[in-house]
Amino acid sequence: MNAAIDLKKLVDTQRGTLSPLIYSDPTVYQIERDRIFSRSWLFIGHESQIPKAGDFFTSYMGEDPIVVVRQKDGTVAAFLNQCRHRGMRICRSDLGNARAFTCSYHGWSYDLAGGLKAIPHEQQYGADFDRDAWGAKKIERLESYKGMLFANWDLDAPALVEHLGAATYYLDGLVDRLEGGTEVIAGVHKWIIDCNWKMPADQFVSDMYHAASSHISAIEACRPDDYDPAVHSMDQRDGMQFWTDEGHGGGYFHSDAPNPAVWLDPLAKAWLKDTFEEARARLGDHRAARVSGHNTLFPNFSWLNGTNTIRVWHPRGPNQIEVWAWVLVDSKAPDEVKNAFRRSAVRAFGPSGMLEQDDGENWVEIQKVMRGSMAQSSDLCYQMALGAPEQSVEGVGGHHGPLFSDMAARNFYRRWAELMNTPAPARQSDAVQGQGSCGGKND
Repeated sequence: MNAAIDLKKLVDTQRGTLSPLIYSDPTVYQIERDRIFSRSWLFIGHESQIPKAGDFFTSYMGEDPIVVVRQKDGTVAAFLNQCRHRGMRICRSDLGNARAFTCSYHGWSYDLAGGLKAIPHEQQYGADFDRDAWGAKKIERLESYKGMLFANWDLDAPALVEHLGAATYYLDGLVDRLEGGTEVIAGVHKWIIDCNWKMPADQFVSDMYHAASSHISAIEACRPDDYDPAVHSMDQRDGMQFWTDEGHGGGYFHSDAPNPAVWLDPLAKAWLKDTFEEARARLGDHRAARVSGHNTLFPNFSWLNGTNTIRVWHPRGPNQIEVWAWVLVDSKAPDEVKNAFRRSAVRAFGPSGMLEQDDGENWVEIQKVMRGSMAQSSDLCYQMALGAPEQSVEGVGGHHGPLFSDMAARNFYRRWAELMNTPAPARQSDAVQGQGSCGGKND
């Protein structure tokens, strides 16, 4: 980044402008790693992925690899996937069940909580060698929200429920529709897109505007016999956009049907219809029917209601992301219904999904344009509905505005700018670290 660039001038929410440098500059990205990803609550996985003691999966917090493990007492612990000897990964598998983790480089062995358990030729280190001081770096802040696991490196960060804030109202529409909660099925789909992580996070937080242009071919291909523009058209339906002071946001359609998405499998649509009354008793009218929408929890966790795809936009430098996507289903649903939601999610938003390919092409082409010097110096317009009054929604948390607007996106970047302009606390090398854990499915 040019030394003359002022971080405070990259985002101007009052004027509704952004500098393209936030998507392309390497130094901006390096600052993000320290000031965004090292002190934000990050989604790392779901408790249903590790039902038994010793079950584990590997994940990421930003670009830091981590291991998440079910402990013998039923709690969950997580630690940095880095051997303290020479920095090799402690675990090189995506998932499994283990009694211990052994580094393949020099054989240092760690227990399920990341503590150093044994090392070859330990006597050569001398009598004063303190094995306890060389365990894997523990993630002290690890919390579960209704089965959704989030972690944070920042010891001074607010509690997870405080961070989620008013967004829990909308998140519950995904994870708490029915008694028994949710689970993820069919593993994790992972793929690479050559774009900046904020592009998809931004789109899911605010941008219903693109759908009628970018996704028209997919919508036409799935067009039902009873096509009604007021129900199915992406640019004619009524709805609202929400956002919170924490940078979260999303948009949803108003609908009398549980989910009108044309790409949903008939069995999935039938399940939403059949369970509507139970969902309404649990969530109320506002969320029971209006489950069609897009959402982002700051900074990089997004989901689509109804389609039930949840995903993380893992940063891989300023110009690339690794997308991780799960299918989330009601735990009490029959297997054939769960599989119907899987088919729907993969068909539309899997690695080769009809709508996913549209989005990915847009983001990749934008990132290519960002290589130019003139392109990097031309401000981007985020002025849609700038100055429009907020809309009051009784009994609903957060702020609200028109569905087609940049309101939530401006809030997303306001939060981004706040963290980017607040230096992270200096880190100290901690010789002995405690264990981060959480209990079962907490509310």
